[in-house]
Amino acid sequence: MAELLYLTNTGLLTLFYFSLFCNQLDISDSLQHSDGRWVPKRNCTEGKFGWRCLSLCNCRHKRSCDPLTGACLEGCKNNFYGTNCLLKNKCMYDSRGITYAGSVAKSKTGKPCLSWEGQHGVRRDMFPDGKYPKNYCRNINMSADYAANPWCMVASSKYEDCNITSCVCPQYWFGIGCKYECHCKKNDKCDINGICKSGCAAGWTGNNCQKRCKSGTYGDSCRNKCGNCKNNSCNPETGVCEQHCIAGFTGNYCIKECPNGQYGRNCNLRCGNCRLDNSCNTRTGHCKYGCQPGFMGPTCKIKCANPHYGHNCSYPCGYCLKGTSCHHANGKCPNGCESGYMGDNCRTVCEYGFYGQNCNMTCGWCVKGKEECHVVTGKCVNGCQKGYEGTTCAKAVVPSKKMSTTGAVVAALIASIVVVLVTFLVFHRYRRNQKVKHSSFRAGPDVVPDIPEENGRHILPTTHSSPEPSENGETDEPLYMNVNTKKMNSPVKIEDLYNYIQTNKANNTSGFRKEFKQLPEGLLAMCTTAQREENKEKNRYKDIIAYDHSRVHLDLVPGDPYSDYVNASYLDGYKREKAYVASQGPNKPMLKDFWRMVWQKNICKIVMLTDTVEASKKKCEKYWPDSGVEKYGEIIVENIDNAIFTDYIIRTFKLNRNENTRIVKHFHFITWSDHGAPMHPTSLLIFKRKVKLYNPNSLDPILVHCSAGSGRTGCFVALDYCMEQAKSEGIVDVLGCVQLMRTNRVNMIQNIDQYIFVYDALLEATMAGETTIPRSMFNETYQKWCLPNKDSFLSNIEDQFKVLYQLCQPVPRDEYRAALESENLSKNRFKNILPANRCRPYLYTMADDCNDYINAVFLPGYTRQIAYIVTQMPLPKTLADFWRLLYDHQSDTVVMLNDYDRNDKTCALYWPEEYGYTVEHGPLSIQLLSSSEIDPTVAVRVFQLRHVSKGEERAIKQFQFNAWPGMQKLPNTTASIIRLYNQVQEWLSQNGKGPITVHCMDGARRSGLFCAISAVIERMKVDREVDVFQTVKQIRVNRYQFIEDVEQYDFCYKVIQQYLNSQ
Repeated sequence: MAELLYLTNTGLLTLFYFSLFCNQLDISDSLQHSDGRWVPKRNCTEGKFGWRCLSLCNCRHKRSCDPLTGACLEGCKNNFYGTNCLLKNKCMYDSRGITYAGSVAKSKTGKPCLSWEGQHGVRRDMFPDGKYPKNYCRNINMSADYAANPWCMVASSKYEDCNITSCVCPQYWFGIGCKYECHCKKNDKCDINGICKSGCAAGWTGNNCQKRCKSGTYGDSCRNKCGNCKNNSCNPETGVCEQHCIAGFTGNYCIKECPNGQYGRNCNLRCGNCRLDNSCNTRTGHCKYGCQPGFMGPTCKIKCANPHYGHNCSYPCGYCLKGTSCHHANGKCPNGCESGYMGDNCRTVCEYGFYGQNCNMTCGWCVKGKEECHVVTGKCVNGCQKGYEGTTCAKAVVPSKKMSTTGAVVAALIASIVVVLVTFLVFHRYRRNQKVKHSSFRAGPDVVPDIPEENGRHILPTTHSSPEPSENGETDEPLYMNVNTKKMNSPVKIEDLYNYIQTNKANNTSGFRKEFKQLPEGLLAMCTTAQREENKEKNRYKDIIAYDHSRVHLDLVPGDPYSDYVNASYLDGYKREKAYVASQGPNKPMLKDFWRMVWQKNICKIVMLTDTVEASKKKCEKYWPDSGVEKYGEIIVENIDNAIFTDYIIRTFKLNRNENTRIVKHFHFITWSDHGAPMHPTSLLIFKRKVKLYNPNSLDPILVHCSAGSGRTGCFVALDYCMEQAKSEGIVDVLGCVQLMRTNRVNMIQNIDQYIFVYDALLEATMAGETTIPRSMFNETYQKWCLPNKDSFLSNIEDQFKVLYQLCQPVPRDEYRAALESENLSKNRFKNILPANRCRPYLYTMADDCNDYINAVFLPGYTRQIAYIVTQMPLPKTLADFWRLLYDHQSDTVVMLNDYDRNDKTCALYWPEEYGYTVEHGPLSIQLLSSSEIDPTVAVRVFQLRHVSKGEERAIKQFQFNAWPGMQKLPNTTASIIRLYNQVQEWLSQNGKGPITVHCMDGARRSGLFCAISAVIERMKVDREVDVFQTVKQIRVNRYQFIEDVEQYDFCYKVIQQYLNSQ
């Protein structure tokens, strides 16, 4: 006989059934909703209820019942009882009728029952609902045990059993009082113990199928995992995410990632202006590869503010007319230039002999000199030539009245002769240019050439000396009349390069401008094949096409006599012919030919220096699959790996043609704007080294392309060429290299900015030398670098730091514009440590008396463009800004490197110190959840950051480093900062998202050291190599005050040594 025990608790009866049956009944985890059942999303048809609407309602007046529980608002119809009105009035559904709650009111002998109320020893709390049940039969415990059947009082102190029959539960119900519903497959019935012969239905588990699938699982036996559902909760039967998806996913099951270009909950937000096909993080909207030129911020939705434009808003606008804003993406001045400047971007000073707005005015009759006339006013700097006067020397001196008639006649005759001679010369030159023009473009269209976007200026043919045979030697093809075939060179010794660059950058880079102007421009050789009607569509730009003598010839496709053309040219390397193929970025008609070229020329390295879309303009067709396989003509391209770094992506392609396979590496540099050059060469040098190290013994050409295949492509090839030259001869000859390239492809290196950039990159490469150490050789190399050199008595470490200081320049003052605004001055702890506009995080969340400014900068890691946010210890007035920073930029990790001094009134304690206590800043609330010390050097706190109006909340973990006292330059030990680094990384691997926010008192000295160490270790983990020099130089681009002394620089090396020795 089963034993029953009733316990009462606040009027609710809980039943415990201790028996074999109870062991089979598993209801320990069957409650998911507050009412104890899973609420079905479907509605039962009228008159039915239950899990799958298999039970009929038994309500009074034939009313409908609750579709889930079967409860009837007006009670059960006659002869039924129970919470679901399924139990028959004359039946009990347990062995003794303890759960009986029907309305039988007669004893077995037919005597009427008396009311329970007022009976001796009977209390209200003896009944399950805490109420007297009128005079209905019940089985309550009046002695040591329950009676065998329900009973009632028939006289004072006299009771009799009632005529209640033991019955089987209705279909699909079981258990004591038929309390539980069956959950069998195929709607089968269960037995009296709830056992399903067919097994549990989807969404249910346990011996008697009463246990709901745990959160995050669903289906048969709960084997399936829910998709990316909000709160990790899906329908346990179907897997449908009924509370919708977490950000970044869509669909009923939330397994489908947001399509490209969309993000957020239900994918209802559009990505900002991201690089590489508008690809952003589907959860946060952060652009994976940075912004398109003209935009900034993690989501790339902020347009560059005047006066900046381009990639990361890092380029200053030129001298636009009346100070108007330049175009945020390409820097063009919409209304022209201020006086003295010319070009689309108004950054080019008027050429010699011209002045005024857009340089469209000619200097007067000035005395010739270094500067003929002032570029703004036209004033003749050295005075007027004889016979002219005025500020601009444009006014002829009026002859004296005493002038003789004979003199006047002679003067008039001379003037007439001059006019005739000038007219003749002009006409002769016009005829000559017309001949040249018609001969050189005779196969081309009669239209104005389309100047590519990369051009810094329009290209016009110039006249130089008579033609000479091509140095290429491949054909006897004549060059155009405007080719200067005189051998140009400007070799510079490596030891003189720094001074040479400084000298030529003086006076608005006049030396370099003069040097660059010597180079021949425009089409310099025959390009008959490129200009054929059948090949025109294969050229992205009409004036950047392949010369006949240097073009890449493809094997003819049967039936297509013009299929040997592709817009690509061979370029010679240093002492090596055809070392490179310079190509345009493929357009649609070129896609198949591009891969034919790769296959036929045995190319194993492709260098891509453009995005597919820049400034909202198509620059290159995407010619590879993101994953999987794609076919281009006869070539099958499979993407088998994508390695993502801060400034570039390295993809590995497997090519297949007729069952033959090859591996091709695709090196894609993604942070080079279509105008000008990178701000600093470090990233490109690291990238070029990657290219060099892959298959270094290959003698096949490297394929290099940008959009037109001339500007950025020319820079890369020139840098590679000259670095080999420097290594071999100890000199660099940029001018000679560029002239050589231009004999084989049009306008290689298109503008003065790119030309100067090649010099800057060569300077860094040659001054710094080899600073990368393989991990396996670190200890040995570091020990050698610590020894003093015989000549300078400085160690290699000290030499590196000296070079670092020479190469790193302070950020120009005009880039601090926001930091220097009057409303922001008081937000800067130190007036000389300020964020540049191009790298500062903007704040979006609104708060009283706050704007978008905070003294903080973004820093790159080795694989992420925004890996760190470095800021100062909050001031009392910037508390809200600090939390807005964490919220707006999805930073879940804070590293605190300074002590907190309660006596320092400039320092604000930015967190609540008591558990459960909440502080609010605008719409954000912060609560302390936990605080602990992992070891004596690191205190850890966890906060809940909540946006009150949006209901969004997340955990923020703070690591306070306590092993760097007072004014000490360095932490106590290398081991302590390694422990801090490891603890931060452990948190990031489990929970952390977004960039790490690092702060010290000034946001520079300590923070820079921690970020440098972290980035060096990251590179070591990824590439198994160490380069402290390049890492420090990269972070100093955004904050010049990082790593300001050789002690900190050397400490980076010591930390790596300790880190490796502890592994």
